[in-house]
Amino acid sequence: MKELPDTKTLLELLQSAKEAEEKARTLYEMGVQFRQELETKLEERQKLVETPQK
Repeated sequence: MKELPDTKTLLELLQSAKEAEEKARTLYEMGVQFRQELETKLEERQKLVETPQK
């Protein structure tokens, strides 16, 4: 049976996992914001395309 790493190693792994989770959350939020901005721009373009030209 494998032995668990020592406490120091476990704490370092836990800290790394927390940092990775925070970075993932930040990237997700950036992605959501990017998508919202892109959707807004696409909707505005679609309105321009659908507007009859004189």
